[in-house]
Amino acid sequence: MKKFCVKPYWSMYEAAKANISGSERKTAVCYYGKKLSFDRVFYLVDALAENLSARYGVGEGDAVTLCMPNSPSALLCFYAANKLGAAVNLAHPYLPPEKLAESAERTKSKLIVVYDSYPAFASRVPVLESDNGFFMGLAAKLYYRCTAKKSGRKEKLEGLLKRANKGAFPPPVRFAEGAAAVYLASGGTTGEPKIIMHGNHAFNLLCAKAPEFLRYDVEEYGALYNVLPIFHGFGLCINMHMCMMMRKTNIMCAKFDAKRSAKEIVRRKANILTGVPTMYLKLLARKEFTNADLSHIKDVFVGGDSAGEELISRFNAVLEKGGSPARMYEGYGLTETVTVCVVNTARHNKAGSIGYPLSDTEIAVAKDGKFLPAGEVGEICLSTPQFMLGYLDDDGYPFVEIDGRKWLKTGDCGYLDGEGFLYFKQRIKNMIKVSGVPVYPSEIERVAAGVKGVLKACAVGVPDGVKGQKVKLYVQAEEGGDALKENILAACREKLIAYAVPKEIVVRDKLPVSLIGKIDRKALEKENET
Repeated sequence: MKKFCVKPYWSMYEAAKANISGSERKTAVCYYGKKLSFDRVFYLVDALAENLSARYGVGEGDAVTLCMPNSPSALLCFYAANKLGAAVNLAHPYLPPEKLAESAERTKSKLIVVYDSYPAFASRVPVLESDNGFFMGLAAKLYYRCTAKKSGRKEKLEGLLKRANKGAFPPPVRFAEGAAAVYLASGGTTGEPKIIMHGNHAFNLLCAKAPEFLRYDVEEYGALYNVLPIFHGFGLCINMHMCMMMRKTNIMCAKFDAKRSAKEIVRRKANILTGVPTMYLKLLARKEFTNADLSHIKDVFVGGDSAGEELISRFNAVLEKGGSPARMYEGYGLTETVTVCVVNTARHNKAGSIGYPLSDTEIAVAKDGKFLPAGEVGEICLSTPQFMLGYLDDDGYPFVEIDGRKWLKTGDCGYLDGEGFLYFKQRIKNMIKVSGVPVYPSEIERVAAGVKGVLKACAVGVPDGVKGQKVKLYVQAEEGGDALKENILAACREKLIAYAVPKEIVVRDKLPVSLIGKIDRKALEKENET
């Protein structure tokens, strides 16, 4: 089995370059019909780094704000800044301009890089624009040119991909110990907006653990379908960086479209799928996927939101029908730990759990400062070498030290079984208290999602003059009606405590989702504010 070499002082650029030797895989990126080889990618990264340094003065200890969807240009810019010793501040492509400028100033960025459809805005920081269609195949590029709105900026990132000097490229800059390499936005473990700082080693170390969660030897994989955005820890680390370190093809998708994605997964013979439940639900509605030969799919992982037994069962049935050995497995992690650190795998899984810790990671459940035995519900605590460096300009680290070991208080409720598998109950801040009794929305949502016809479910607490709060359940379904509500209520009465049974059920064609595809719980809660 292939093992990865990871040295604590390596940048992500260095780790990617060091681990690609010996592989026969040539294509690094496939982007809407256009392919780029690994040799070409690293040449362009080196050329871009050279120009970012010469034109904008980007160097060691600086920061670059990157506001782009998945694209080869985003990948090139990330590794170019990393090679120069600069931190990359990753912003959501739909972040409003005033918030983007604020994020860039907060991270002391020397440069902002946006895509060509991003609206024009005033900024004290220089703005460089990327042509999102530059690396597309001809047909996709023509369509993009005809349909995409353009901001009209003149400074183009792709104009910096040519050599500025002759001779050998300079070596990569070595980051100072404890220096940030990545800034990621997060709600934090308490729900308050934070900017999380990560070093290079946390990313490199997690990617080196790929053999732990993949079904087969690394050499048996050829391509991963990359739909999760790079501003998300999973999309950046497990999708983009892991593909580079493993020397596997990154089949990039700038924006998820179920029909196109289904065709690309099949046409490009993707071996690994990663995504949020919404993505998989949409794939299940496409015959291009459900009626296809899926034997090339080896692993499927879902996270970011509770998948539910119904979705997992339906997706596994489609995989089996298509001849795939893969089964959908859930995992768990936080941006404070880069991303996943607990996961079910083909070799080690248990139904209903969110997984087993990866190597060097320990899980504990605590309450009132004490660890609880197996089976008791409390706050999930993690101890792992993938910890963040901290929150930017914030001393409120959610760490505690117990028995000489550093633990992260996650803000999530759960419990461990006797074998060490973790079971998720609920975000502490999302817990509902009915007559003083803790009620876990995730349990209600799982039961509702198991009812035939239900696509998504979200339970929220609404004010009640007698009980303090009562449960209101929102459901996205193929068809509504009183019969569906009765079936949901019957299932809830059978499987939940009385306090958790919804007092009101609302059926809709669609539930609001956040920018990364999770159900927007806050939007539903606001509907019930009094």
